[in-house]
Amino acid sequence: MYCFFHPSKPAVAQCVDCHKALCLECASKYTIPICDACNNRRKFAERIGYLKPLIICIILYFIGYNLKIFNPDDTLGGYMCMSIYAGWKVINQFIPNLFVWFNLKAIFWYYLIRISVSMFIGMIVTPIYLLYCTVMLVRSFFK
Repeated sequence: MYCFFHPSKPAVAQCVDCHKALCLECASKYTIPICDACNNRRKFAERIGYLKPLIICIILYFIGYNLKIFNPDDTLGGYMCMSIYAGWKVINQFIPNLFVWFNLKAIFWYYLIRISVSMFIGMIVTPIYLLYCTVMLVRSFFK
């Protein structure tokens, strides 16, 4: 078997994603044997994974800002709406979504309490979460 990219060189490994044959030169480019195309796909998916929460938080901020829940200070309404997302992500780390066959009233109260707790926790962790996503996004461009 010969390298997919260098047909004159014998293959020593396979790409872990697409299973194309790789020569020693291609297999040793990265820490794992992976071709350039698959590595670029992984980088893109990683960037999207860090960019998506930032976009969601921006959208939620503008929704909360425009709802005008707190008339004198609309920025607080935007921040509280945005903090639900970050708080929800933190809560899911410890308590996964619980969906047991409750009646409709119990499901309503369960999610109302969960959203309230998410907002409270999110008000604390949102700046840290957004900073982490931003730093990791910028860092992914310099790998």
